[in-house]
Amino acid sequence: MVEIKRKGWCIAILSGVLLLAVISAMFLHSPWPLMAKLLVVDDKLQKVDVLIVLGGDSERDLYAAELYKKGLAPKIIMSGYGSSAWYMAKRVVSAGVREQDVIVEDKSESTYHNAVYSRNIVLAQNFKSAIIVTSPYHMRRSKLIFERVFRNTGVKLLYSSTKDSGFNVDGRCTSEIDRQIVRSEYIKLVYYWFRYW
Repeated sequence: MVEIKRKGWCIAILSGVLLLAVISAMFLHSPWPLMAKLLVVDDKLQKVDVLIVLGGDSERDLYAAELYKKGLAPKIIMSGYGSSAWYMAKRVVSAGVREQDVIVEDKSESTYHNAVYSRNIVLAQNFKSAIIVTSPYHMRRSKLIFERVFRNTGVKLLYSSTKDSGFNVDGRCTSEIDRQIVRSEYIKLVYYWFRYW
């Protein structure tokens, strides 16, 4: 019964987000700023046990290194695929992170895999809290997936979007590249919902 209620709430929230995006597209002169902002998640940060950095855009690892050096977490998980995960690890070490504080997860081929394989590491290391680091446009989908995968683990998750991605910096979302990213993310949100729920 509890599981059904939770799934019902998740469906309602996702449906609401998608409905709001559609309504804004119908009635607003330029729906892109609102649609872009709905993708971004940024929590108020506090100290956690580990940072989980999702592979992809190049600014993610360096932003995580900044958070590490500010004392927000003593460990970093670099979650990506193959050599890209190791490349991210090298970059953060070059940026001042101690090599022994970097954990490389190099099997992930998707955001869902990022969550699953990171969860395995978090539970094995007995971490109780984490900050998920990714690009602003990627955060809504990442949160949806991580909350599902980490459900019932007792691990507290916070989310922090990178600050130098170039996406939606001024809230206008005027470039065609940004608009294409927004379109793609909403399609992926729908896909992930039906694929994993």
